[in-house]
Amino acid sequence: GEGGRLCSQSRAIPTRTVTLSDAAQLPADYCTTPGGTLFSTTPGGTRIIYDRKFLLDRRNSPMAKTPPCHLPNIPGVTSPGEVSEEPKADTNNLNHQEGKPSMGKSLWESAL
Repeated sequence: GEGGRLCSQSRAIPTRTVTLSDAAQLPADYCTTPGGTLFSTTPGGTRIIYDRKFLLDRRNSPMAKTPPCHLPNIPGVTSPGEVSEEPKADTNNLNHQEGKPSMGKSLWESAL
C-alpha cells in the first residue's frame, strides 16, 4: 500500500491588490519579486501586491531623494567623496594566511 502517506490539497495564496495614497502606507517588511513587483503578506497569509503606478509616482517625492539614516560613511558610495587612483583599503589582507593553523596540503594539491 501507500504506507500511511497522506495527500494534501494545494491551495492558491489569497491575493489582493492595494492602491496606496501615501508612501507611509507601505510596510517596513515588504518583499520584491525578481521582476520588481513589491508585495507583503498579512499575518493570515494573504499576499498584498502594491500598485506600480503609485510607487513610480513616489520616486519624485522629497523623501525618495533623502538618503536612509544610519548608513555607514563610505566616501563616494553613501556620501560624496573624491575618486582616487589607488584604493585606500589594504587589499593584501584578502589572501593573508598568518595566524591560521596549517592543514598540510591544500585542498587543490590533495585533489590532484
